[in-house]
Amino acid sequence: MTQKKETCEVCGKPATSLTTCKSCGRKYCKKCHSPSTKQNFCKECVAMEGVVSKK
Repeated sequence: MTQKKETCEVCGKPATSLTTCKSCGRKYCKKCHSPSTKQNFCKECVAMEGVVSKK
């Protein structure tokens, strides 16, 4: 039995699970998650300085 793959809206690659970014609302894969905030933000939103609070 195969798992349904969805497409990451940040990198465009197929993934088995996606998380929704709290800032932009896009669905992203584990590789596109930004661990620096310890919250559900994609790496592109965190890269935009001032968009995401790191508190």
